[in-house]
Amino acid sequence: MNWFLYIVTESFIDDEGREVHEGESGVGQCSMSAGIMDAYRGIMYVAPGAYITSKLRERETKKHPSAYVIKKIIEDYYNEKEVIEIKSDDDDFFI
Repeated sequence: MNWFLYIVTESFIDDEGREVHEGESGVGQCSMSAGIMDAYRGIMYVAPGAYITSKLRERETKKHPSAYVIKKIIEDYYNEKEVIEIKSDDDDFFI
C-alpha cells in the first residue's frame, strides 16, 4: 500500500456540515500509484509504501507512526534536493 498526503486548496463544507479550511491536510494509505494529482478541492501527493517504510526504519519508529511523521516523510519525498550538473556546452541552460 502507498501513502497519500491530501492538502486542501479551497475551503468547503463537508457532508457532516464541518468547515474544512484551505491549508488543512490529512494522510492515509491507498492503492493509487505514486504521483501528484488533483483531488476534490485539493491536491493529493502519493508516495510509494516502500519509501515510507524505509524512512520509518531510518527513524527507528517502533510504534505506529503519527500523521505528522508520515506527512513530513511524504513532503520530503517530493522536496528532495536534486543536484544538476551544467556543462559549458549546454544549449538549454541560460541565466
